[in-house]
Amino acid sequence: MSAMAKAQKGKADAFVVEAEGLLAKRSWFSSSKERYAEEAAESYEKAANAFKIGGLNQDAGDTYTKAAELYRDRLSDFNNASKAFNNAGSCYKKANPADAVKAYQQAVSLYTDNARITQAAKLCKEIAELYENEEIDEDDKSYIVLAIESYEQASELFGMEDSKSAASQCLGKIAELCSAALDPPDYNRASKIYDDLGRRCLSSNLLKFNAKCYFLQAIMCHLANSDDVGAEQADAKYENLDYTFSDSREGKFASSLIQAVKGYDGEELSTACFEYDRISKLNPWQTSILVKVKRSIEEGDDDDSDVDLT
Repeated sequence: MSAMAKAQKGKADAFVVEAEGLLAKRSWFSSSKERYAEEAAESYEKAANAFKIGGLNQDAGDTYTKAAELYRDRLSDFNNASKAFNNAGSCYKKANPADAVKAYQQAVSLYTDNARITQAAKLCKEIAELYENEEIDEDDKSYIVLAIESYEQASELFGMEDSKSAASQCLGKIAELCSAALDPPDYNRASKIYDDLGRRCLSSNLLKFNAKCYFLQAIMCHLANSDDVGAEQADAKYENLDYTFSDSREGKFASSLIQAVKGYDGEELSTACFEYDRISKLNPWQTSILVKVKRSIEEGDDDDSDVDLT
């Protein structure tokens, strides 16, 4: 432990002793009890700040949590309680992401109860990212399922505040996880989400050019689900919705993919991917989906690494 960490720990420990002493005080008067609890919460926060400065993030998170519980349970000060739980989560992120999720969930509960919807939405998104990136499983649920559920909650909350862009970002993550990470994949749900996102873009002059990408991804989900009929129907539908789709790079690529799948022609699919990638680089999600599509039309490929899209 560094000299600074030791110094900050000593300072933090003193504040903790102070807080515990205040909580141990007895009084017949409720006003005095409340004052002691408030002063104890403030001392816990000072201790947590010192732990944080010293790089002792687990201790900082634990102490912020004590302050938060005092604010919530003894003082009904939900504003300070939510701030303290939020601070606890930020410290836990660096030491124990699973504890960070629990602290953030407490803050979300307080934010929603007090109609602070935007703050709750942002933290739900943060929770989803922790589940996804840190691969935190809980009970009988995988981290992918938990991430999807948290992105769903974030999207709903952002929607309540009419934060359309943020809500769409969360929906995009749900579709991505459903199609590329969930086992087994839920291509139907992913295609419906991409369809909805594309339609939303068409209703905005600023975003309408993004619709083509979402429509392409919806079609790719149909193909990954071995549903070339559904892909063809979706392609026709999108041509009617967006008159520029059929002549766009995305629309032509979608048509080429559908024809390759219908003809069980892996070489044609590889050629289409190569030509598209020359101008518009395939992103990791597209690559993973196209690998699955190619595997479905080529016999004898047992491993994704054996499949060459080009």
